[in-house]
Amino acid sequence: MSGGSLRRTRVVVVAATAVAGVVALVMPTAHALSDRLTDIAPGPELDLALRLVCAVAMAAAFALAWVTLRRHSDEPLAFATLPGLIVCGIAVRYLVRTLPAAAEVFPSAEVRPALGAWLLLGVGVLLTVMGLAAGFAAKRR
Repeated sequence: MSGGSLRRTRVVVVAATAVAGVVALVMPTAHALSDRLTDIAPGPELDLALRLVCAVAMAAAFALAWVTLRRHSDEPLAFATLPGLIVCGIAVRYLVRTLPAAAEVFPSAEVRPALGAWLLLGVGVLLTVMGLAAGFAAKRR
């Protein structure tokens, strides 16, 4: 595979991952709304501020992918590592708070993490890996 083909593949993966991250952010809200309609107590969700930070990180990753395509250069995509690390940190914080074993320490935390939280963690890991791959692929001067 040529460098341009690998670059395009990384860009497509980062852009698709950013879209999946937005879906992961919307999924818990849809789940909580359906729980409220059926009078079931919803589990804790990400704070609004953390969700906004994740959404901005997804937008930044998507923008970096677009700039990478426009400039035909891997350098902008290397910065996808930063949004990936931010999203990983937020998702891990949420998952640790909602682990099933946490109910022993925090009785009010007897909830199971939703699929969106695990998807968000996967998105963060994938963005980080793609950013690092682009960083190693960037031309040294």
